[in-house]
Parts: sequence; C-alpha cells; structure tokens
Amino acid sequence: MPDGSRYAGEPLDASRRRSIAIQDHSEQAKRLEADQDHARLDFFYHQGRFWRAIVPLAGIDQVFGQAFNFSRARRTGKSQKILYDRHGLPKRTNPVLNHLQARFTLQGDHAIELFPLDCTDQSAPVHRLHDFIYSLEAVGPPGVSFNLRDALSGNLIGAHRFLSTQEMVFERIVVENQYVTETPPLPLQEQHKRALLEKALLRSHTAGMSEPYYLYRFLRTNNCTSNPFQMLDTVVDYQLAQRLGSLLYRFPISPRLYLRIRGLDSDPSVRKLVRQEFADYVGHPETQQRKREFVRAKTKAIRAARKTRESENA
Repeated sequence: MPDGSRYAGEPLDASRRRSIAIQDHSEQAKRLEADQDHARLDFFYHQGRFWRAIVPLAGIDQVFGQAFNFSRARRTGKSQKILYDRHGLPKRTNPVLNHLQARFTLQGDHAIELFPLDCTDQSAPVHRLHDFIYSLEAVGPPGVSFNLRDALSGNLIGAHRFLSTQEMVFERIVVENQYVTETPPLPLQEQHKRALLEKALLRSHTAGMSEPYYLYRFLRTNNCTSNPFQMLDTVVDYQLAQRLGSLLYRFPISPRLYLRIRGLDSDPSVRKLVRQEFADYVGHPETQQRKREFVRAKTKAIRAARKTRESENA
C-alpha cells in the first residue's frame, strides 16, 4: 500500500481485484489505433483466476448499466422479515449508496479469447466469452474490505477490473447474495460503444494499481460511478440540457437518475434482476460447491491477515 494510506507499507491484496495491463502499448499513447481490431491484455478475471485476453474492439452488441446496494436490508417485526419495494428489491438502510458497473455484450461472431497468463501460443483459447463487465472497486491490504472511513479518506486503491459477467454473478450474487439490477440497453451509436470500451481499457491500463480510491472529493473523486460517467460524457454528444445534467456524476447515489438526465435511460421503470437471467448457473451444484470452498478460503485468509496485523501492532 502506498505512502499516504493508513495502511502504508502493507501488502496490497490483488489476488482477485486488479486493473488490466495492455500488451505492446506505448505509455505515451492516449488511444488505441482506429484500425486496431483487438486489444491484447493481461489480468482479465474469469473462473477465479487471471487470464491473458484478446478483446475485440468492434462487434459490441449492447452496453448496460448495472447497480446494487450493499447496505443491509431493512427488516420488520419479531420475525425480522425483509421489506421489499414495488420492484421486488429489498429496502435498504442506506438506499442512496450504490455500486455501479458497466456490462458489455458482443455480437455472435466476436468473442473475447482467454489464455493462461504465461501462454505464448495464442492459437487455441481456453475460453471464448461474449459477455463481460467493467467495474472500479476499492482494494486494500488482506483482511480489509470496503468501508466508508477508508473510502472517504483515500486509504484504499482503485482497481479498474475487467471480468466475465458470469464471474461477477458468482462474486456478487452467489457469494454475497446481492440484488444486481440492470438497465435497458443504453441507446448508443456503434462508434460510441467502441469508444467507451477503448476508454475503459485505457483508463484501467493507465491507472494500474496506483490511484487512491476516493468515494467523494470535489475535484478528485475516483469511485465506481465517477469513472464510467466521465468516460461516457466524453464519447456521447449531448444537447444543452443533457450537457448541464452531465455535471452530476461524482457521488454514487443514483446511477439511474444520472442516466435519465443524460437522456440515456430508455425505460426508467425497468429493474431487470441479473439473478433471474443466471438462475441456472446460480443454482447449479458445482456453483454452490465452489461457493462453499470460496467462503471457507476467504474466511481463513481474512482471519490470518487480521491476526498478523494485530501481532504487528501489539
């Protein structure tokens, strides 16, 4: 962890969350070439491990906004029954604070090809994917998870992740039991979809694992919401009222509202639950077995990290 963090000098836990690194890319370059068909990169995350990936820059089918609220669900009565809203979502103790991420889907003849990180032969990919996520997430030392104190103080690092949508479902829905909602497809032109993906890739590559995560600062906000909206605002041509509305992007309070004032929410009443789309995967015995193994390993690692920290501070 860097100087300035209250965890300075401690190891950074990049075992699952880290930014990608584009291969054969000049550090001085500010964009990917217009005639470039693919981006080759390391640290794409899928099935619990990092991969070397070949990501097509063309053939993007749809872009969706996704969000979930990670505060506790409100409960009532002696039975502590969860309260639900009219969309079937749990009512939250802190309803305004949400995580935002972007989902990209590819057309059928385009796919991300995944290879082991140390693989030089790229003729036979291990996996081919048509569905992936961009998500900025806060990372700290082992045993430290997201919390408001560290997020507001810049004690954590921002990881610009690229991962498969299936892996996001495992992490957020299978393990954490989140209610991830999804917007209708954003009404973007083809060149805007490509430009948005390119900017996300370059943003991740440039940031690496060196930028502090700031939940809110007037000039230096660096959170899950500010980044994708800043990228979106540079590629979409807005009318005057929408341009004024695009000044709102810093605080992760209502991503659907931010889309609406930009004219990019085609149906505000839609609250698609990603859980329903992946119901077979979520309920599959292999997925549930992986969950049990994952939780046991994570719990063991967190306890060991906290014990080490306590002994060092004693």
